[in-house]
Amino acid sequence: MKKMMILLAALVLSACSSQPKVSGNMAEGGNQCYQEGNQERSVRLDLIRQLVDGGQYYSALAHLEREPFESEGAQLLAAESLRKTGQLEKSASVYKRLQKGCLRAFGHLGRGKVLAVQGKLGDALPELKKARDILPTDANIRNDYGFTLLASGDFTAARQEFVTAIQLDNKLSIAARNLVLSLILSGDTKMAWTVASHHAMSPGDFQDLMGRAAQFQKQLDKQRVAHLLNNPDTGIDRPILVRKGSSL
Repeated sequence: MKKMMILLAALVLSACSSQPKVSGNMAEGGNQCYQEGNQERSVRLDLIRQLVDGGQYYSALAHLEREPFESEGAQLLAAESLRKTGQLEKSASVYKRLQKGCLRAFGHLGRGKVLAVQGKLGDALPELKKARDILPTDANIRNDYGFTLLASGDFTAARQEFVTAIQLDNKLSIAARNLVLSLILSGDTKMAWTVASHHAMSPGDFQDLMGRAAQFQKQLDKQRVAHLLNNPDTGIDRPILVRKGSSL
């Protein structure tokens, strides 16, 4: 047991060191997935993409309805806008259509996010795992998959995903907070505080995570995701497209 704890400490603390950021998203289609039949339409789609990046989802949907865009990128913009305006069933259908094309990882990721928010963890996990398998170096996908594992009660597997996410992107504070939360839930408060300190979290931040962990343990399985989503910085409900440097 002592050897296992030493190994865990080495893995966790190595995640806090500086690591180069690696993104696999450009291998998952790149900008060609957003190309329309002519340049003018592609330019208009890029403007809609900026609306989505800025959180103007209703406006983006209105513009997408205005003309028949054909690219998979347009479908992803529509799916994201539908999801972020609470139209979950419609967005899930669009994400599913994307799962066979050049944005397939984000089709699985988006549908997994929808299912997780709905509390359908058993259905969400395979979708998020598929997204992770397609883009294994995407730190945000690793975090989302880890969060859903955490919500399902698999703290050990969740911790592995968070450590990987941090090593891929040592500036991903969401994964660091989720890693600390997973350690608290596993009963290793000492290691949790060590990791929190390495990531410059304040005692107040740590106490907040302690409180969230206590509340989490009281929830029934179907309520866990809903409870955590009421708190900031879990990652699972974040937009896919606004992640600078790591999303299409």
